[in-house]
Amino acid sequence: MKICKTALLVYCILVFIVIFAFIRCIFFSCKRRRQLVMSYAIYAFGRLALVIIGIKLRVSGAPLPRGGVFFVTNHVSYLDGIIAAGMFPLIFISRGDLKTWPLFGIFSSLSETIFVNRTSASGIHQEIERIGTALVHGVSVILFPEGTTTEGNGMMPFKSSFFQAPIECGCDIIPFTIRYVKVNGRLLDAATKDAIFWYGDMEFAPHLFQLMGLRSIEVQVRILEPIKSAAMGDRKVLGNLCQKVMQDSLSAH
Repeated sequence: MKICKTALLVYCILVFIVIFAFIRCIFFSCKRRRQLVMSYAIYAFGRLALVIIGIKLRVSGAPLPRGGVFFVTNHVSYLDGIIAAGMFPLIFISRGDLKTWPLFGIFSSLSETIFVNRTSASGIHQEIERIGTALVHGVSVILFPEGTTTEGNGMMPFKSSFFQAPIECGCDIIPFTIRYVKVNGRLLDAATKDAIFWYGDMEFAPHLFQLMGLRSIEVQVRILEPIKSAAMGDRKVLGNLCQKVMQDSLSAH
């Protein structure tokens, strides 16, 4: 089962790489339409990947919003991105080194991912502008504001720089929380969490291959109330507020 699921996921990624390349060719001269169409292609990939991997979502909370939304969520696994992709049409904000990953680098580069450098302030204004352009065009984006995955013992302080984009655009921020509940029908605990969580010096390929041997993963997603970014006016205040409501949501469960 492990080998079959891994092969099927790789095949799915390769098919969507071709689809993404086709979209980029068709809408080469119209970035607005290209990003919008791409966000729906990413959504289609996410829905299919959830089925292949065996992820069962239980979504609760506020109604799912329409496009042009700045999403933020907690980050403990590369599965978080697949879960987000399978819930909303969106494009990703990701660190630049993802481009160097085998296969996934091509996938992310072709799928209109907005690459950012969180360690350098030199290009941050251009990066904020690119995020803002997508939002103004009605394309939703997602940011993992912790900047990296963690082992799930609370959230790391949010990096607030890119919260400037929704402030300048006046768009809503939708925080949501991802909580992994069960693995193969067993409640997630200290003994089973490393089958899902990916952090520290864990190697990606062996972890993914072992994960593909799981029969099912049950995940709770809670959509929190929209936050009016323009009313805040300060990216640090906005980042702290998002972190607080997300932490409260996770703690309540």
